Amino acid sequence: MIILLNKRFLYLIGLLGLLSLSNAIPEADAQVTVNVTESTPCFLNYTASYNILSNCNADGDFLGFFMEGWEWVTGGYFTMIIVSLIIGTVYIKYREAIYAIYIGIVFLPISYMYFPDVFISWAVIMAFVGVGTLIWYALIRQTQ
Repeated sequence: MIILLNKRFLYLIGLLGLLSLSNAIPEADAQVTVNVTESTPCFLNYTASYNILSNCNADGDFLGFFMEGWEWVTGGYFTMIIVSLIIGTVYIKYREAIYAIYIGIVFLPISYMYFPDVFISWAVIMAFVGVGTLIWYALIRQTQ
């Protein structure tokens, strides 16, 4: 009974020691003000009326003004969808995976500017599919 009491006493002392250490570590308050910009695109501003071209900077960046609607509809992935469609069309037409890889390599620096992490991962997946198709073609189709 005395040994059991001593073990419980030692556990209690250890627990109190851990609790006292937690008071020695200061708390961190992470109160940061995050400025959130307006999420509604400029072309959906119905109060702009006939000034929409000047208010949405169509004179300065006409390509950005034209693409803003498509980017808003596709969630910001319009250029990645276009490049994927071009690569898919070339593969369907020529049935050569290496052509699709070449086009992907050509579009990679341009698309990296817009989607650094998303497009790189998408390009790696497409390259693995293309190289896998070439390996499958070399091992299965050419050996029959």
